[in-house]
Amino acid sequence: MFDYKIVVKKLNEVLDKLKESLSDTQIEFLQSYINAGEWNLALETLCDILIEEEIPIDSRGYELLQEVGNTLSMEKETWEMLKVQVTP
Repeated sequence: MFDYKIVVKKLNEVLDKLKESLSDTQIEFLQSYINAGEWNLALETLCDILIEEEIPIDSRGYELLQEVGNTLSMEKETWEMLKVQVTP
């Protein structure tokens, strides 16, 4: 069993990094998933938004998404499409 607090912390850290790039509505939406314990949905939705809107993400943010995805045993495809958008 994993420590959900670490998952929540990492998801919130990514949101914090992206707050300039995401709308308040998107952040509130993602936050509500995180608070409801819907971490898989939060990660999938966040990745979808980043891919669809071609929002760059720094390497630390990508790393956090990867860690959360792996912790939740999600399909790597969920975040791997973001690799091309990672900035140093």
